[in-house]
Amino acid sequence: MNTTIICFLYDLSNSVILPEATHYDLQGQAMALQIKIDFRQLNTFLTIANTGSFSRASEKLFIAQPALSRQIRLMEEALNVQVFVRHGRGVVLTPAGELLYQKAQAILQDLERTQASVSAIAGEVTGQVVLGILPTAAYSFSGGIIEAFRQSYPQVSLAVKSAMSGTLQQLVAQHRVDLAITYSYGKQKHLHYTPLMEERFYLIANPTSPLSGRDSVSLSEVLDLPLIMPEEKHGLRELMEREAMKLQQKLSLAMEVNAWPLMTDLVRRGLGYTVLSYASVHEMLERDEVIAIPITNPTLFRSLSIVTPRDLPPTLATLKLAETIMKQVTLQVKQGIWKGRALFDENSLDGLNAPSHFGVAEE
Repeated sequence: MNTTIICFLYDLSNSVILPEATHYDLQGQAMALQIKIDFRQLNTFLTIANTGSFSRASEKLFIAQPALSRQIRLMEEALNVQVFVRHGRGVVLTPAGELLYQKAQAILQDLERTQASVSAIAGEVTGQVVLGILPTAAYSFSGGIIEAFRQSYPQVSLAVKSAMSGTLQQLVAQHRVDLAITYSYGKQKHLHYTPLMEERFYLIANPTSPLSGRDSVSLSEVLDLPLIMPEEKHGLRELMEREAMKLQQKLSLAMEVNAWPLMTDLVRRGLGYTVLSYASVHEMLERDEVIAIPITNPTLFRSLSIVTPRDLPPTLATLKLAETIMKQVTLQVKQGIWKGRALFDENSLDGLNAPSHFGVAEE
């Protein structure tokens, strides 16, 4: 049985794969292999698909629009399919284009990971990492992560996406996010969860509230207050609904607001109360714009985890980002920004590199 190796030729100045490759068997016999499309065309295709417009893609890639159109036309001719449908406001993908979009993303991600892995042999941390983070943690937490990571690993390109926990887990499973900080509940079997942090929930109120000066407030009291909460599918709302049922009470909703900055701003204006972690409003607390009162009877906690895909080993850059996150959590707990406790130790990241017989990391 022959094992085959495909050796691609690269234009290193543009990170473009040339349309011809050489295919070898174990005896070193060369066989001609024609690649109908190249990485430059794939990158152009992805950019147009993401922007929804040839003109916006042209601006982003700094390539004239006629040249982009020619690349796509040649690619469509090579594949013998149409990948875009043009309309008055831009373009949308055809069914064939949808399939190509998924495959092209995987191909370019694999190439990027290969380059990063090879560079890692020489001790270099390079490549791109996409971090997913919860909106309630983004403002208080992500800035410190990004600053520390950029200082330590300037050759890594870091992108940050903010979304709800369920969406972040889905993006990780689709390999569109390399690593995410999410709630630990709703675990999916194809994702790996590294425990990160357990944090306490507080009632967030305007400083002029009648509750100002209280050392604590019971959950039963909280449920009777005019609450500003996200919609039902949000993890915080689900937690509050669940705890209310245990007490045979209902939430007293003043407003449903999904945008975290607006939710806290409405509390600042005295239009209601909300429930969040201390870190979520740390800067507002320092400016005396809101107050945070511990909730008791029962005390409410949530656990955060670092989530990575099980079926794709992390790059060195992803591991370094996970280390940076853990260092930032340790620092912010020590500084009192995060009210809670860290759930990890020095060996917590070992599981990310432990493949099973099926290429799935074991917990």
